[in-house]
Amino acid sequence: MIRKISLIGVLMAILSLPLAAYGQDLSRSEDINTANVANNTFVLISEDDTGVPGYVHQRYAFVSYACPAGFQIIDYYGAPIDRNDASLQIRERNMCSDLSFDSAEGD
Repeated sequence: MIRKISLIGVLMAILSLPLAAYGQDLSRSEDINTANVANNTFVLISEDDTGVPGYVHQRYAFVSYACPAGFQIIDYYGAPIDRNDASLQIRERNMCSDLSFDSAEGD
């Protein structure tokens, strides 16, 4: 019986490790000053080379009035983003609108 309980305890500890990483707050407002940033624009926070040519790790903020906090922080891996890409702006604006509706419903 004690073996089963200890096995369950070890499994619970292992399964709870990803929750600690998920709990990191990526939307800290002290990092972004939206007062001087135009609506529906991207602010690059950081860009790291991944070692793969043409592949980067970027953290950027999409500043929009549609976002619940006035901006949304995105953690992105891939080709560098084009800040003037209209389809990217539409996608991020839609994500902000979805988040606004979710927060209004209490989710």
